[in-house]
Amino acid sequence: VGDGDLSFSLALKRAYPQIHVTASTLVESPTVLYQTYANAVETTKEFQDTWSEQIIYGADATKLEDSIQASGEEENFDVILFNHPHLGDGTLLESEKLHAERHYALLSHYFFSAKRLLKVDG
Repeated sequence: VGDGDLSFSLALKRAYPQIHVTASTLVESPTVLYQTYANAVETTKEFQDTWSEQIIYGADATKLEDSIQASGEEENFDVILFNHPHLGDGTLLESEKLHAERHYALLSHYFFSAKRLLKVDG
């Protein structure tokens, strides 16, 4: 979860080719991904064509079930990683307390959401 340009997922797959990696990004479509990140075309091509792995676009870390179901992925996961958990909200810099509270809420909702998609021994 949270792999903006998908480079982390690709690096993970290269390092551990024997594992299945499903990548996800908050970016809503391949077109927007390519417009946002210079390396995205090459990254997605290798990830999908070379490694035959799936990319889930528009993944909401607090509602993973919805994102996973929409992608057609039906299995539960051994591991779910949140690559760089942050809200990306510059207005939170004005208040450290608000910043901490909002990120606490983000992580709480992520953990609740992710737990429901983990295998029993995951």
